[in-house]
Amino acid sequence: MAKEIKTNKLLFNQFKEFDKFGLFTEVYQVPSYIKNNLKDTLRAYQEESLRYLHYAQSSPSASEQYNHLLFNMATGAGKTMVMAATILYMFKEQGYQNFIFFVHTDAIIQKTKENLLNTLSSKYLFTPSIEIDGEKIQIEAVETFPVTPNKNTIYLKLSTIHKIHDELNNYKENTVTYDDLKELPLVLLGDEAHHFNAETKAKGKAKNSSENEELTWERTIEKILALQLKNRLFEFTATINLDSKEIYQKYKDKIIYQYDLKQFMDDGYSKKVMLLEANQNDNEKMLDAVLLSQYRKLVAIDNNIIGFKPIILFKSNQIAISKAKQDDFIQIIDNLTPEKITTHLNNKKTQLSSVNSIWHKVITRYSQSDLIVIVEMIKDDFNEMNLLNVNKSDLMEEQPVLLNTLEEIDNPIRVVFAVAKVNEGWDVLNLYDIVRISEKASSTKANTDSEAQLIGRGARYYPFIYDSDKSYTRRFDKNNHELAILEQLHYHTINEPSYIKVLHASLKQADIDFNSDGNGIVYHAKLKDNFKKSKTYQYGKLYFNKVEEITSEQRSWSSYSLETHFEEEYKTANETSLSELSDTNLNGQYKLEPLKLDKRFINKAMAKQSFYSFNNLQYYFPKLKSMTEFIDKDSNYLGKIQIDIKLPSSLSVDDFTPKEKLQCLENVLSKVADNIRRNYRKYKGTYEFISQPLKNIIMDYSAYIDSSIAINQKITANSTIGKPWYVFDTAILNQLEHRLVELLDKFIVKLKEKYDDIYLIRNDEQSTRFKLTEFDGVRGFMPDFILLMKNKHEDAYYQVFLEPKGDDRLLGDKWKEDMLEAINEENIIFLDGDDNIRLIGIKFFADSRRNEFVKDFSNKLYDGKPLEDDLLIS
Repeated sequence: MAKEIKTNKLLFNQFKEFDKFGLFTEVYQVPSYIKNNLKDTLRAYQEESLRYLHYAQSSPSASEQYNHLLFNMATGAGKTMVMAATILYMFKEQGYQNFIFFVHTDAIIQKTKENLLNTLSSKYLFTPSIEIDGEKIQIEAVETFPVTPNKNTIYLKLSTIHKIHDELNNYKENTVTYDDLKELPLVLLGDEAHHFNAETKAKGKAKNSSENEELTWERTIEKILALQLKNRLFEFTATINLDSKEIYQKYKDKIIYQYDLKQFMDDGYSKKVMLLEANQNDNEKMLDAVLLSQYRKLVAIDNNIIGFKPIILFKSNQIAISKAKQDDFIQIIDNLTPEKITTHLNNKKTQLSSVNSIWHKVITRYSQSDLIVIVEMIKDDFNEMNLLNVNKSDLMEEQPVLLNTLEEIDNPIRVVFAVAKVNEGWDVLNLYDIVRISEKASSTKANTDSEAQLIGRGARYYPFIYDSDKSYTRRFDKNNHELAILEQLHYHTINEPSYIKVLHASLKQADIDFNSDGNGIVYHAKLKDNFKKSKTYQYGKLYFNKVEEITSEQRSWSSYSLETHFEEEYKTANETSLSELSDTNLNGQYKLEPLKLDKRFINKAMAKQSFYSFNNLQYYFPKLKSMTEFIDKDSNYLGKIQIDIKLPSSLSVDDFTPKEKLQCLENVLSKVADNIRRNYRKYKGTYEFISQPLKNIIMDYSAYIDSSIAINQKITANSTIGKPWYVFDTAILNQLEHRLVELLDKFIVKLKEKYDDIYLIRNDEQSTRFKLTEFDGVRGFMPDFILLMKNKHEDAYYQVFLEPKGDDRLLGDKWKEDMLEAINEENIIFLDGDDNIRLIGIKFFADSRRNEFVKDFSNKLYDGKPLEDDLLIS
């Protein structure tokens, strides 16, 4: 185990660094007794989490420092698999036999019994027979732990936390007591652990009755943990609010592993999320879902994929509506005919605005099929017996098993009707359509946040077998293969702008990547063979700057990359912004006028936002001494900011009411708070540069492009034949980027006089993820282009950063241009020891600043001489 280091970094980040730089005293590999006794193969990140668990538990200070750990892993990432492996590890390596699994709901208890105890269940995570060192190991469910345990038995008590709390604090016969537990070394396994932090969350706040109940749970858990020095508490959750100061302080030394939803989806372990927006009534949307679901099944049949059974979830916001819609659905299926399918799809075809919509494939498939046979299949698959309404109280005991065995061939369910009972603990993999049906649909942020969580849960990948290969990651989402439909979750929703806007915000907040149906096309860019054979590709490097930890003492206004100048737009009484007003109304005239406010406004605006409590501000700014210092004009905090109001020339800020002035200030404070939260990062960029081999970074990529965006931002794929210096065979670029490439094409002939091996790389997020981090700041960005050249007259390798920028982004992204300028300074340090590297940053390429770009490029790379025959440099 590496030497312990006190730091404000998350424990996970510390271990990640130790692991990366080989600072642990051993290189731990997950042992065969774990791998061989688990039904499925562990994924790389799961193995890493177990490696970090071992480093913690093998530490001499494990009982003091690492007796309470948290695994923060995305929904669907296999937390229960890590839990199963942890049980084996703690039994074999640490000698524990007594395990208590607890959670807040009975439904998850039922699911976990299937995972950890029922050897006949398809969800069972172990092999049918567990064997360690040649001996059979049993896992036995218990209510109380035996005084004399069998040495080859793992004892597992599964309970809800409220039941354990009741048992321990209200003595009942044949239940565990604190005195019983005091004699036993215990491993506590807490699932959905975010529910067990009521006391932490409630510090300094009023508590309602439910919070008081959960508060007692947290104390009970802590009391059990404290019964013995050897006791361990391992918690598991996908949801933890580290933006909360109290939660962060509690868990920063306990989070042993993190694997968030964005990383999970980026790594391909989820379905691709597609949004289907339609102006249809509920019955039409339900028929849509049936036809799309059955199309998936037909595609699977066409490709010899056995046992594929896609599930539909009809989600309502009231039980009465859910029941009524189920009745309607039964009638739809009973009355379905080939003629009704034909009419429905013909109507659908007239409504499609994009040639890329999945519905074109669906319509084509059905038009080529015998609809009499199709209707018979649908009526058989979607008959009343194959529907499950999880809102019925009499099904509560059955729901966990039915809902968590939906992938099994002998489970007939094709449709689930639900309100809110399929959230935490629902591990379905073959959910493919979620349909929002409700006459009283709400567009509140709370509702769409809940929908985003459901989408994240439903996006779990279904590992179907194709061409004798069973994959656990997406294989077809970057091409137009028909099997891509088996790797997509479709969320059917209303086409209501206000709702869609809020839903998009919730999905982005939840780090869920999503696409709108029909709005895009997939392009492919491959590295040219000549480039791959070049010395630049084979032996070249790409240089980027290192980052270093930001200490508490270094946290200041500038360390959060905070702006000091804000522009707010004047709004009319009906909340229309200046940019939305017509030129006729404004006569084309507007001005910027400073908003001057005294401390009364500032104090009042801050009081309305909980972020600006002194305790919270001091968390982000440890050197802050008082609120007075924070707002003082001579300080380095809020007092530095200037607010300008953009308004018609006929108006003045002096005409604003106090309420309007306060609203402007509140908007700015909200932006500042968001920036502080967003930029509360652990690292800042340095002037020290390191490298990686170019061939390890640059690779082929594909891009799914939205085709409904504005003309100048419209992305097109152009062949690069005739441009041997462009490393990809296709330039997938927006129009401004294409103009930059064409301009560089004019430079190439003259550049060849001075340079050899000229190559231009499009720094695409999918293919490279090559990033610079702001010098002494926290913001990072990926320069859009990297130009590589070797100087003929000196042994120097040039790496040039080029960044096209729309005129509307010049001000907001100025910090990026400042960094590109700073890269040219002499204080760059190359840690690789190379003295023949030249890093060059060029000013932004923008339509309004084309000549400035050409001049800067010429001065830095062509001795100030003209690069264009028709000289445009001024």
